[in-house]
Amino acid sequence: MICMLLAAELNELAEISGITAAIALTIGFILAFIVLGKAIRTGQRILFLFFLCVVFTLSPWYPSGGGFVYWVLTGEPLDYWAYVLIGTVGIPIAILAWLDVYMTTIKPEKKSKVLWTYAIVSIIFELYMVYFLFLAPDAPVESMLGVFKAEDNFIDIDYKGFVLVYLALSIVLAVTTGVHFSITSMKIEDNPEIRYKGKFLLIAFLLFGFCAISDAVIPMTPILLVIVRFLLTACTFFYYLGFILPKWTKKLLGLEIE
Repeated sequence: MICMLLAAELNELAEISGITAAIALTIGFILAFIVLGKAIRTGQRILFLFFLCVVFTLSPWYPSGGGFVYWVLTGEPLDYWAYVLIGTVGIPIAILAWLDVYMTTIKPEKKSKVLWTYAIVSIIFELYMVYFLFLAPDAPVESMLGVFKAEDNFIDIDYKGFVLVYLALSIVLAVTTGVHFSITSMKIEDNPEIRYKGKFLLIAFLLFGFCAISDAVIPMTPILLVIVRFLLTACTFFYYLGFILPKWTKKLLGLEIE
């Protein structure tokens, strides 16, 4: 019994990671569902896609926040397979939703080709994960998919192999297309509202890229971890501003309110 309790203990950095991730996710979900509410009221498909972008862009942090809450409630960690799936299955949804918005706006003639290409790669990625998680019990799964950062940190995973490559490519794809989309919006001279949306989205995409890369490759200290998770929360806030530009923001910016 003592061994089991010790095995379920988290180190200080892991607890900070779990708490800050849970806070960032809660705020992100609140903002995302505000976007969803407006999408339902207005019937705008693009807002629903933005909702999917925000919710599932945060999925790499689901294991930290959700795993921490589960540990607090039960005193036990989630199963390894649950951590891997929870942190990765939402990425294809987020990227496909975003590429739909991006290609429809920037290069509609190539939209179908791009979406199908990424979808096929994502299906291969998902099949790869499912196979090694559930159908290859003798395979060195952790070295192929990901390993927990420490014995007393079972909520943060260092991804390995094809999973790491897929996530890295997805982040690069999201950030580069997001920056291009934002800059293109900022150049629209006859619509100041679109220009401001572009500015907010530019900040959001840059913050997302920084947070994702930092969590993956930079050795964290408690202070640095808090800063990164604060920036993650700011990222979701700027996504919210860039997606719907609420009336109170328009008022602050001196824009005409319809």
